[in-house]
Amino acid sequence: MERSNYTVCPHTSSRLFTEAIPTVSLSLARMGFVDGQRKSLPRRRGKQRDRHGRGFRGPVIPASVPAWRTRADIFDDVIAWDLGTYHRHLGKRLEKYDFAVLDVPQTDPAPWEDGVPLGRILPFERPAKIHARILFYRMPILEAAKREPHPRLFIHQVVTNHIATALGENPDDIDYLLN
Repeated sequence: MERSNYTVCPHTSSRLFTEAIPTVSLSLARMGFVDGQRKSLPRRRGKQRDRHGRGFRGPVIPASVPAWRTRADIFDDVIAWDLGTYHRHLGKRLEKYDFAVLDVPQTDPAPWEDGVPLGRILPFERPAKIHARILFYRMPILEAAKREPHPRLFIHQVVTNHIATALGENPDDIDYLLN
């Protein structure tokens, strides 16, 4: 089958055929057949497309906008800022403590705990370099903070209470907002 090459006449807008060129069936060309012989097609470089023709998808938003950070990242930043302030305020008294943030408690509450705990203090044996690990649970804290008029202040109170309990002191004595 041959298809002709053409130009358009400027006066009549009709097609003027200039020369005949050989063509290949489109379906055969996709399979790599040209002039009845199988020829290897060059591989496409770059992104491959999926079976729906959409290709690989990149991030929806760039890393420079605030929405890039997840709610867990933002919560970690709030806890880290509070703990950093306590490290500056209390000095070496917090060097022997380890802090962690988990999404939810891994076990059921202990019999002496009312409801879902907001955090826990896990003491280590004294010969260890670390006296205790203080855990904060993100989801229970955020759920309880929704019922408070000042959620950020509530998170600060949870951190203060757990640090004071670990140190064996009154929360009002170590709170940097009150001193």
